[in-house]
Amino acid sequence: MTDLSSKFMRDFEERNGYEPGENCVVEAAVGGPGVPQRHPAARDYGDLLDFYARIEKVTLPDVGNGFFVDSVDDVVEGRGDWQPAEVRGAVIDSVVAFGSDGGGGLFAVSLTSGKVYRLSGGSMEGAAYEVGESNVEVIAGDLWGFLQYLHGEFLRAVR
Repeated sequence: MTDLSSKFMRDFEERNGYEPGENCVVEAAVGGPGVPQRHPAARDYGDLLDFYARIEKVTLPDVGNGFFVDSVDDVVEGRGDWQPAEVRGAVIDSVVAFGSDGGGGLFAVSLTSGKVYRLSGGSMEGAAYEVGESNVEVIAGDLWGFLQYLHGEFLRAVR
């Protein structure tokens, strides 16, 4: 991603006619307390724990509509408050929302199956995100599949 980022930023303004936003992948700090020590409630987050052991956050506002993977602090603090803890309607599932796109969609990983959903156009009802059939899309079978999807979108933007 770092190599792609430098290619993507090279001549960006000339190609697009505007200055790029802050497009970056921020690595996690090494040597500090791990996610389970900082956030004991995050122990059930599955593959997200492995991800956040390596990456702090991802900010790619100029790739497609934009892609954002929140910091673990924002994920834990937002769950059930301003971010959904479950999905209801067309899908019923416990989730952790970990990011968003620039079009108003949320990315959430299922705590039961590991699938990654893109949720859009629904509504928050307490800690639940109410969705219809057209408001939920399975982006990937697991978090690593989502990261491959994100990598592919970044590759398309570079080309």
